[in-house]
Amino acid sequence: MSSDWEVFASILVGDLGKKLAAGVDLSQHAVKSAFNGGSYEYQYHKLTGKKKLRRDMEVGHLFFDHRNNLRHVDLRYVHGSAMKQFFNKWLQEYPDPYQQRYRKNIPFQWVKENGMLLMTLTDGEITYPKTTPKPVARG
Repeated sequence: MSSDWEVFASILVGDLGKKLAAGVDLSQHAVKSAFNGGSYEYQYHKLTGKKKLRRDMEVGHLFFDHRNNLRHVDLRYVHGSAMKQFFNKWLQEYPDPYQQRYRKNIPFQWVKENGMLLMTLTDGEITYPKTTPKPVARG
């Protein structure tokens, strides 16, 4: 469940979040998960969606990719400022009016190529790759 990934991310990055507040999953991070290289879904609700979309540009995004019945989990990080190409386009295309939720996706391959791999869990063992900052994605 998404709440499980949020709790795990909260522990890993020390961001307790504001569970009773609308918006990003933690105080300074959005948490997304995908199975076996699937895309990461973003949902924006009817009344608060545009505000959340703008906030997504200002916070970090933690992307979990899991497979093989959780025997392999990768965690990647991308700051929202590096994803403005998605968020700006989604704001421009934001339907008005629309039903309940506006759903958009960020492809796994984009996250893999542009995100910083923070850790890998393999059969319960954690490994931390040597990290170097990646340039902000353009276009």
